[in-house]
Amino acid sequence: MKKISFGLVALAVSLTAAAQEGNDLYKYGSLSPVVSIGGSTASATLNQVTNFLANQLANNRDIKNISDSRIAIASFVNINNLDETNKLGMELAENMMHEMHVRGFGVVDFKTRESLKVKPNGDFVFSRDVHELRKQYNIHYFLSGTIGRNADGVVINARLVQADTSLVVSTAQSFLSNRDLQRVLNEQGVTS
Repeated sequence: MKKISFGLVALAVSLTAAAQEGNDLYKYGSLSPVVSIGGSTASATLNQVTNFLANQLANNRDIKNISDSRIAIASFVNINNLDETNKLGMELAENMMHEMHVRGFGVVDFKTRESLKVKPNGDFVFSRDVHELRKQYNIHYFLSGTIGRNADGVVINARLVQADTSLVVSTAQSFLSNRDLQRVLNEQGVTS
């Protein structure tokens, strides 16, 4: 009995230590998808959210060969208006490009021009002008999501969808409290 009690105490201490270090317990095999959100800065908080979402998407995926699967990541949108986003939605998409790439997914940046645009104030490869973008992409999956407000903050739902069938192959969900959301909105210059 002493061995079992000691083992349970050791497990509790190690889980507590991991939580205090701000680790993502979901990634390390916790039974519930728990994450401690609320970094020391708005950028750290946003990174924690996207890291947590990417871990869920990678763990929940129904894709065999991720490096050969081309994923296009779009802005996260307002759940009440799917044609509306804000800086938070665009920043979530940008962060997810990094997070999915470092997990081995083949990420396609569809906002790249076919050639460089050289101007006196800099050299540019990205654009949001559809006429400047490549005409064809080899995209197998879309990654995007919704941002829904409630009294406590925002719920962020992400999904990876097969491009040709619209079959959902992975999902993820995270939450930002009003306190963390306001810090992100204020520091990032985002309007809610």
